[in-house]
Amino acid sequence: MKSIMLIMTLIISTSCSTIRKSIIYGGLSGASLGVIGGATLSPDKASKAPNMAVWGSIGALTGAALAYLFYMDDPENRELPTMLQGREAKKENYDLAPVNRIPSVTITPKDSKRYKLETGPLPEHLKGKVQTPFIIEHDIPERVEKLENGKAITIEGHKAWEVDYE
Repeated sequence: MKSIMLIMTLIISTSCSTIRKSIIYGGLSGASLGVIGGATLSPDKASKAPNMAVWGSIGALTGAALAYLFYMDDPENRELPTMLQGREAKKENYDLAPVNRIPSVTITPKDSKRYKLETGPLPEHLKGKVQTPFIIEHDIPERVEKLENGKAITIEGHKAWEVDYE
């Protein structure tokens, strides 16, 4: 009996990544619970096997149905309605227009910080020839880019880094 309980615990606690696995494991869990319940609650030895078969079948169907419902109830496992107008979702290319096509696009950072990179001591023959590198961190504000198809896209604020030499 302990081995059956261990197997049941392992089957019930498994996590499934596909609907097929969820239904299979749910059906197996329900069938095993139905078989155990049918054998345990059987009134006599003659009706033990038919009770196990009937309740195992009912348990398998119930377990598979519950697994399907729980799988589809998770928002990550079902297709959510789109925010596009109209019933059919159209897949379009939302690539931004290249910057060279829009000559007036300039991005002005909100804040910039400059960090000097520390380098080790230079040999005498390189002194005065190698420039000191700096990392400049820019805070880019949120902006809206208009696309060629008449739509617009919002680009969230982010950080950008550049390397500069003294």
